[in-house]
Amino acid sequence: MICTSDALTPGMPRHALVTGCNRGLGLEIARRLVSEGFRVAVVCRRLDDAKRTARALGRPACCEPIQLDLADGEGAVRAAASEVVAWLGVSRLMLLVNNAGNSYGAWDEESWAASRSVNYKGPCLLTEALLPSFARGASVTMVGSGLGELSLLSPKFQCLLTAAKSIADLDQIASRAISALSSEHSWVGPYGLSKALIHRATEIFASNIDFKKKGILVNAVCPGWVSTDMGGEQAPISVEEGSGHILEKALNFGSGVTGTFVCYCYKNYDEEHNRAWEEKHGVANPGSGIQRKRMKKSV
Repeated sequence: MICTSDALTPGMPRHALVTGCNRGLGLEIARRLVSEGFRVAVVCRRLDDAKRTARALGRPACCEPIQLDLADGEGAVRAAASEVVAWLGVSRLMLLVNNAGNSYGAWDEESWAASRSVNYKGPCLLTEALLPSFARGASVTMVGSGLGELSLLSPKFQCLLTAAKSIADLDQIASRAISALSSEHSWVGPYGLSKALIHRATEIFASNIDFKKKGILVNAVCPGWVSTDMGGEQAPISVEEGSGHILEKALNFGSGVTGTFVCYCYKNYDEEHNRAWEEKHGVANPGSGIQRKRMKKSV
């Protein structure tokens, strides 16, 4: 089915929603979208942060502050979605960037619960709740991670993911105790497991008939190791470059490309970023040697 994107219609107002907007990638993505003429719903865990972000973007008339903590579950997501619908009025949502996330590495139940609720279940609930509000040819982008690559996961978790055919199947996997998911041959922790779930959810949404009928593109992007509060100062990719990686996929309206995962981790230790790291810190990037050893071992 060919579905023309409303984003390609001249004069059509364009509305976007970005989660995790108070800092880092989310803030830069929202800033770029506003500069491109989008009206943006800026979503933060706290309403004060959302209002502050809307003011900081410099065009408050183009920004709508929305409070949503994805860890608060379905009721909170549906309440936020209702606010979005009211904000849209007769318009439709052209772009959703599920950027909000957290990072927990410990193999314990508390870390697993926090990771799956924010990195997997919350984005899925929000995407489902906004489905009636999407325009034809809209774009949904999940911010994924190279740590959610199948090859880094335990064989058991790989089998569970590849066998999942629906979001309900993924929910069943996510509801399991982390001890039942096996850390054997896997070092990525709850963060990587939750990102692997959202990668598979991306594929499932993209093949869903309700999304296909409206021509909605659903893709996942890992921007690489970005120098944010989560990534740390030592990360080699700037926030500006990382947000560009995400928007390159998110704004590709009319391409027909859907159900994909693109990872920019290959840039983490390339010549350009090693040189930039050395200029910034005055010493060689210690991670580049580790990466070369891994690459040599995998050959």
